[in-house]
Amino acid sequence: MTDVTLAPWAPQHLPLLIAANTAPMTRHLGGPESDEEIRRRHQRYLRLDGSEGARMYAIQADGEPAGGIGFWPIDHDGEAAYETGWNVLPRWQGKGVAGTAVRALIPLIADEAPPRERLFAHPSVDNAASNALCRGAGFDDLGERDVPFRGVVLRTRVWALALL
Repeated sequence: MTDVTLAPWAPQHLPLLIAANTAPMTRHLGGPESDEEIRRRHQRYLRLDGSEGARMYAIQADGEPAGGIGFWPIDHDGEAAYETGWNVLPRWQGKGVAGTAVRALIPLIADEAPPRERLFAHPSVDNAASNALCRGAGFDDLGERDVPFRGVVLRTRVWALALL
């Protein structure tokens, strides 16, 4: 079994963003970002501490960098909620790393952020692995929705999990 831990995002985690910025890793997100966009995003992640309702973490698998996961506040049809998103590098895919990371994230939201009733995830309808992860983690399937993201519109499946 793989040992999965989450570490608050730190300066040494920039290589995780770079490694995840490939065409195969971003095919469900509209494609790779520029080097400048990646570096700006890394700086944003470093500023997040949970107090404003957002935080990013590096996923470690057996002590090695394996991906990233986080949460941030959203307005979902008038409801103040959180959203989560994640990525897991190819070497660690299919080993339960993402599912373990999502389950580890849920109590951290309660510990670090102002209370909100639900956590949402919006994986692409074509991302079978992420949709299966949401189902397995106990999220409710609320159907499909178009979501603007990084200058494109993604067709996503909407998943919701009660936090309170």
